[in-house]
Amino acid sequence: MAYKELERQIVTAQLAPGDWITESEIGARLGISRTPVREAIQRLARAKLVEIEPRRGLRITTVNVFDQLSLLRFRRTIEHFITREVAKRASDEDRQVLIALADEMERASTAGSYAEHYRVDLEYKLLLLKCVRNDYAATAIEPLWAASRRFAWVTRHNRDIPKVGRLTAIMMRAIASGESRKTAAATTAFIDCLEILARRKLKEDDER
Repeated sequence: MAYKELERQIVTAQLAPGDWITESEIGARLGISRTPVREAIQRLARAKLVEIEPRRGLRITTVNVFDQLSLLRFRRTIEHFITREVAKRASDEDRQVLIALADEMERASTAGSYAEHYRVDLEYKLLLLKCVRNDYAATAIEPLWAASRRFAWVTRHNRDIPKVGRLTAIMMRAIASGESRKTAAATTAFIDCLEILARRKLKEDDER
């Protein structure tokens, strides 16, 4: 709970890049003890969402396009593994949930609601973690998804939300179908789109 709430506050810039915060402040903010706070901080540090500074506290890291491009190169490989595994292993009930989430994602993206897009995408990612049944893959991908969610939120005004949502929905339905080739193609198209958007942001930054 501590990790998810802190990640949400960082991703949505309630704790903004460059902000400083201490363990005690986090505990007071969430109303929990220091032990879960410390565990959450370690996970956030692995996702490079915070930097731990001894005797000073935590600094919320800045968003960097080069980091995002580097992340996507690694994420591509792991995400392909995860989506193909889930396509093979998901239960009938999980497949129905994927189809329902795909419908919700399309509605959110068509409406241009990034908050709803974020909610549905998080539910989708949690479902993948449950269905993949591989702790190593889950441990590797979770911090990448967290960093990508923050990058997406910070750059949301420059993103093609309907396109990203449509590609996400296609990927969800491909996984639900259980077809390996369709799932691989949908995953590739989705990651390709994220790379294009990141490079567009890099070009815009260079032109300023």
